[in-house]
This record gives sequence, structure tokens and C-alpha cells, in this order.
Amino acid sequence: MRDHAPDPLAHALDRLIEQRSFDIHFQPLIAIDRAEVYGFEALTRGPADGPLHSPLVLFEAAARLGRLVELEHLVVRRAIQRFKGLGLPGQLFLNVTADTLLSAREHAGLLAEELNELGLPTSRVVIELTETRPIEDLARLDDALQALRERGFRVALDDLGEGFASLRRWMQMRPDFVKIDRHFIDGIAQEPLKQQFVRSIVEMALSSGCEVVAEGLEQEPDLDVLRRLGLSICQGYLFARPSATPRASLSAQWSGRLAADAQPRLLQNDLALPLAQGAITSAAQLARRGLTVTAAANCRSVVDLFHSDEQLLAIPVLDAQQRPIGVLRSLHVLKRSTERYFMDIFDKRSCVEVMDPHPLVFDVATPLRAMSDALANLDERLLMDGFIVTRDGAYFGSGRSSDLLKAVSDLQVHAARYANPLTLLPGNVPIDNHLDRLIEAGESFAAVVWDIDNFKPFNDVYGYRVGDDIIRLAARALTQAADPQLDFVGHVGGDDFVMVLGSADWEARLTRICEAFDAGVRSFFSAEHLAAGGYVTLNRQNQPSFHPLPTFSAGAVLHLPGSFDSARALSAALAEPKRVVKGRAGGSRYFVDRRTPQRTLRAA
Repeated sequence: MRDHAPDPLAHALDRLIEQRSFDIHFQPLIAIDRAEVYGFEALTRGPADGPLHSPLVLFEAAARLGRLVELEHLVVRRAIQRFKGLGLPGQLFLNVTADTLLSAREHAGLLAEELNELGLPTSRVVIELTETRPIEDLARLDDALQALRERGFRVALDDLGEGFASLRRWMQMRPDFVKIDRHFIDGIAQEPLKQQFVRSIVEMALSSGCEVVAEGLEQEPDLDVLRRLGLSICQGYLFARPSATPRASLSAQWSGRLAADAQPRLLQNDLALPLAQGAITSAAQLARRGLTVTAAANCRSVVDLFHSDEQLLAIPVLDAQQRPIGVLRSLHVLKRSTERYFMDIFDKRSCVEVMDPHPLVFDVATPLRAMSDALANLDERLLMDGFIVTRDGAYFGSGRSSDLLKAVSDLQVHAARYANPLTLLPGNVPIDNHLDRLIEAGESFAAVVWDIDNFKPFNDVYGYRVGDDIIRLAARALTQAADPQLDFVGHVGGDDFVMVLGSADWEARLTRICEAFDAGVRSFFSAEHLAAGGYVTLNRQNQPSFHPLPTFSAGAVLHLPGSFDSARALSAALAEPKRVVKGRAGGSRYFVDRRTPQRTLRAA
């Protein structure tokens, strides 16, 4: 009888565990609404030259050989030590299987002590359940989760939509985070069914008080869709691949792009803000006159210019009419000059041989938002070279990317002073300024005031935290229905909002808002209250009083040139349609006052 051949994976696993010969890589999770790193997920890699390099092979082998829990405990401790050693910010997400999670009660105390010794609070550690293996003992699972939460750990459910009954597991675990499987994220911009799935998950998460993370994000169009669907945390190759030594902050490219998009209405409507004297709002204010050359300059002279001034990063190349035809980049020119025979061949030739014929060019009137968008799509290696500013096509000056990013940041900070802190939408000051500007310009538009009906009793029954979630739902319904190029959304305060609609299909947008709110708000109510259509509370006389479920209602007035003299007069006219719509029953709704208003004059 022959002996069984030795298992090469078993031998490799023994050696890996004994020598701790695995690496920890980290991939960032990005808070796209705040343009910053939210945290990092720790990922394990076996020895690059061995059969266990792939994490799938490694953990499958460990499970088959009965050493999975042992391996995961080692990985968790190594990941925590590396995370602390690298000084990484934010949350640390640690993957564990059901087998390891079920033993958490015995090990949670030891892990908390180790974290305390490292100076890392347990509140910064998220235990992430991967659903590669089934959970059969639900009572032990609840016990294990309770042990982790008692010590301050947070919990995440990984790969939602894949694995063993993940939606049911969500209901049982009540995690702090749910991570949507990459299958539903990749290509979401082209697939309405994926969009509907993610939209439903976001709405469910609102009612359960957990955060949603989109995994596997690789394409920019998908990022735009996820933002519109209300996701605020994303992870994937689009931002960064896993690395043993990751960046602790966003790259300049993504920091600028996400910061510019984080509050699009505040940037887009910057002229509605009471800007400080000298505030930068356009390309002209960032331009400085600098060194330029024409095509007559030869390669030798350009190389000498860069050698003589280490601070000189780029030189615009102009034609006879002073129009930019390209840009000479220091790094590129000096690198080419060191190539063998280059100077022998190109010494006397025109500098156009080494220029980039596609410089980044802005007209003097280009607003910061458009400049920031263009910069965000630029290759990160070219950011230091800045941009060219023109007036009527001719060279006006050159600008630095760092100055642009600072100006955008300053404008965001300034705008935030006038924004509602809950929704980050413009508040009373920019709303009034925006309306006054449109009225003075003689623009036609629809002015709409919205509020949530029966909001106070809802707040009393479900609590202020859920009340805030409903306000955010209303804000999301408004902003998703608005065209950012034509429309304006503001948040007066509490449950009151203002829309200024320049879109031709403004009524269809109002209908869409009502439908979106009614669909989204249902997830906030208990089954009992949904069935009854409301709930009973005690009024001030201590008598029972029935309150219908919250709806969203709006009153609207059409503004034609000369209709009103000021935002104050228009606001007074909106009181009547708002009163009318409040008296109507049914779901969310709006009423438009279509009478031709008499021009209201300012008091002398």
C-alpha cells in the first residue's frame, strides 16, 4: 500500500504561519462627499514566489486544512501593527470569515488590549464579515457581535448581493457599514437595473442608520452615478490599488476633483454669495505675466533657460499673433536633452520639436468650477506645469495649479459659511442674492417653496436622528431633479427648501420630486404605521390625535421679467400657493399660482 503524496499547499501553509511570511496591503476608502480618505481596508498577500500568493488560494487552503482561524488572528494583528506603524488616518477595515467572527467573544478582549497598547482606539477598527462561508449558529453570531460592540468595535457586512443570504444577514447583524459587491458597481452608469438595486440599498441603509460603501469602482461615469444615488464612500482602482505603503491622503488630482464636486451648487452659484473684496472667481485673477518664447527659439536656448532657473517649470510658446500654440515642460525638455545624440541633432532646431502642442488653456472669464473640472481630468504628472490664460485668444498670463486649488478651497470655505450644515445646500443669504440677481437681470423662472408636511409629529415619534435623515432625503430628491446648469436648490432651514427652476420642463421635475420623496420615505415607517397611514400622539391637552405620514408639498410662482422688484416681494407672493397646497389631501404634491402678478415696488 502506497503512502499518500504530501500536500504541497499544507507544507507551504505551515511555513507561512511559522515564519509569518505574508504581507499586508492597504486600499483606501474615499469619502467622496468630503474629498478625503475615510479609512483603509487591510488585504493579505502570501509570498510572491509561492503557491499561496493569491488570497483566495491562501484562505481556501487554510480553511480546508483547519487553520483558518489561526491564520486570520495572525493577519488581524499584523494589519493593526502595520496600520499604526504607517500612521494611516481614518478607519481600519479588517476582513474576517464567519469562523473567526464566531470566536470573537474569547478574543475581543485581548484584541482591545493590544489596540490600547498601540494607542489605537477600538472605535477606529471595523470588523468586516466576508460571506465566503456560511453561518449556521446565529445565536453565537449575535453573541460575538455583541462582544465586539461592547468594546467599541464597529461591524461591516462585506460583498452585499453575493454569498449566503446577505440581505437576511443584514437584518440580523444590523452592521454599521454595508459594502455593495463590485458586480453591482462596475458599469452601473450603463445599467438601470444596477442603479435601482443600489438606490434601494441606500434607502434601506438610511432607515437602519448604517453607511453604504461601493466596492470595485473603476470608471469615472460610475462615480458620477453613485454620487447622484446618494453614496458617500467608495473604494476601488479608480482611486488607488492596494499597496504595502499607501498614500495617507488623496492624490492632488482626486483631491481637486472631489473637492470641486463636493458642493457643486455652492461653486456653481458662487455669484449668489456675498463674496469678500478681491475674492478669486475667474481665470483672469489667477494669471501672471511670465516668460514666453516663439517658435524661433531653438532647443539649445530653451534647455539653457530651464538649467538657469530651477523654479521655471513651463514656458508657453506663442505664434506671431501672441496666441499659445504649445507649452515647453521642464521635466520633458531636460530629459530629452540628456538623450544620446539629442543635442547634436536638435541643438539649432525650433523648440516646437520638444513642446507639448496641447497645453491647458482657459479664457480670462472661465469660472473656477470649470477650471477645477479640467484640472481634475489632467494627468497628475502635468499638474505642476500649471495653465495658460488668454483674452480674445491672445496670451494674457500663466497660472499655477496650486493657486487654483487654493482658490477653489477658499471659495468652498466661504460658501460653507452660508450653507445649511445638515444638507450643505445654500442658506438664506445666497438664496436671496440668487433671486435678486435673476430678477434684476429680467430672467424668467419658476420659484418654488417646499416643506415636509406633518414633520413635527414624525420627529416626536421616531426621534430627531431619523428626522434629519428625512430632511436629507428631501434634499436629495430636490438636487437629483434639478439641472445644475439651469436650476438652484437652497435650504432655508428645518424642513423648508427653495428651488429656482430655469429648466423648460420644470413641472415634470416637480412631479419627479414628489414621486421620489414618496418612494423613499416609506422605508422610514414601521409596518404598523404604514398600514394605518399614520400614528396617534397626545396633543397639548393630553388628548389622542391622529397624524398622517409625512409628505412633501410645494407652492410655486412663475416669474416673468418685471413681475417682482425683489426677492422679498417674490417670497411674499409664494405664501399663497403654499397655503393652498397645504389644504389638499393625498401624497406629495405641488400647486402653481398661474396668475400674472402685479409688479411690487420697493418702498421709497
